[in-house]
Amino acid sequence: MRTARKLTIIFAGFFYVLIILTHSLNASVIQIEGEMGSTVTAYIKRWFSSYEGTKNLSYRIYFPKTFTEGINTQIISNFRKSFTPYPNDLREFTDEFGNSGVELIWNKEIKIVQLDLQFTVKTYTNFSPLSSIASFPATIDDDKRIFLTSTDLAPKNDFYINYIGRSISKGLNREIDVVNSIFLWIDRNIRLSNNPENKAQYDALSVLRKREGDEKGICNLTVALMKGLGIPARIVYGVSFQKEIRIVAENRNIIYDLPNSERYWVEIFFPDIGWVSYDPHGMYFGTISHVIKLSVGPDTDFVSEAWRVEQGEAEIQKEFIYDIKSDYSNITFKKYSSLDINKLVLSPYLPDVLEYQDEPNLEIEGLIKETIPEELEAGITGITGMIHHNSDISNSLDIDATRTRVYAQKFDIEYPIVLSEVNLPLLKFSDEGTIWVEIYTDTNGVPGKLLFRTYSINSTKLRFMMIENPWLSFPVGKKTKASLESGGYWFALRSSGSCIFNWYASEGNVFGHEIDTVYRDVNVKKLNWNNILNYDMNFQLIGTREEEKID
Repeated sequence: MRTARKLTIIFAGFFYVLIILTHSLNASVIQIEGEMGSTVTAYIKRWFSSYEGTKNLSYRIYFPKTFTEGINTQIISNFRKSFTPYPNDLREFTDEFGNSGVELIWNKEIKIVQLDLQFTVKTYTNFSPLSSIASFPATIDDDKRIFLTSTDLAPKNDFYINYIGRSISKGLNREIDVVNSIFLWIDRNIRLSNNPENKAQYDALSVLRKREGDEKGICNLTVALMKGLGIPARIVYGVSFQKEIRIVAENRNIIYDLPNSERYWVEIFFPDIGWVSYDPHGMYFGTISHVIKLSVGPDTDFVSEAWRVEQGEAEIQKEFIYDIKSDYSNITFKKYSSLDINKLVLSPYLPDVLEYQDEPNLEIEGLIKETIPEELEAGITGITGMIHHNSDISNSLDIDATRTRVYAQKFDIEYPIVLSEVNLPLLKFSDEGTIWVEIYTDTNGVPGKLLFRTYSINSTKLRFMMIENPWLSFPVGKKTKASLESGGYWFALRSSGSCIFNWYASEGNVFGHEIDTVYRDVNVKKLNWNNILNYDMNFQLIGTREEEKID
């Protein structure tokens, strides 16, 4: 049966992981073994729209290639491309990193430009147990030295980058131990974040000093650390398609999925096993077969599709449509590794891999964490305002929330508050019913006792698909006892009737803790919150900070 999935975005990409486990799970890395493969027809579209007077638009786009590297294989066929209107100049190229593509130039005023790529791709991933005897420091062949190239975004000779790398690799004699240690150090110390400031500052040093970064920034820092240690590394730009993977793990099911989007990840070279991957959203030493590689290079700017205008302004829209011809997954669970990282990670089975012992000193001058000015912190006593939020929906995914599938998000507060309003970004897809928000205590890491609820909204009074402004406000009644002491709480979106709403969520774990988003299925006999998700719902909590109570 054919499956087509479609999404339109403006400079957006997203990814999500759904884990169905018991709430007592304390594992960070889920190691698997087996194979998976897919055959997909991909339709990748771009539109440029410009204002009057915009001239000399140029655009560089990469084409997918056939390859077998590490545990991944990609075979491209039936490749087609079209450009409307046809450019005044078209220059095909192959660069020093092996990428191929085309640069397009329109040297007259153009209001609308459309670019279409269509191809069939067969992808295959072999999650066999991964081991390597490659020594560290590594001996590098001449053809791989280009992947030690230093750039402003990912510098290999920076003092602080090299200090971190040397500290992590101290006493380790195998490349696989060093690479594994860098993955762990990154995920223990650098938080994946969708803060708008991180989207503007994604060079390795900014990410290191802030201890957080978006997908691009963490990738740049990772390759900088690798290259500083003489390990060939590169950034990958590509796209992903949505098709659920189910893994049986003991008495639990692990469901892993990627939405239709563009994305960045990292590849590291081993002399004996080839290129292996790291994805800051939660993948070590490989990727699943639901990603398509388009380009590789020394940093995220190099691999990205690039466009510019010499005069005027232009906007770009991107659309990804996939016709999944076939898909199979034969994956078995091997073991959990409980590690001190703030995310759930999927990895091939790694027998006898070591990790670093010496923690770098991050309190030395030049590495002290940049702090947020106090005037920007939320929750000023006696003033109603934003208490907590995860507001950036530019890189969000859509989660179907219904009467039977109830999603909940945890939040922690460090001071007593009175909650007055909950705002959620929701798109209506089905009518007939009401929606509201419930607030719960935290009991052993899942929603516990119901404390109170907001006012309800009649879904028939809401318009369908309010994409331009999806935020809905759920006020708390003035007579409701909505005081919350410091501690952990949950809120959940509830509905009645046949309501179906898409609730926006942020890729990766960008808010709170490792296990802070759950759902429950009210149709099952044993009602519990045993479904754990590795993404965070988008929301805004409005309230008033109260004075601390003194005993």
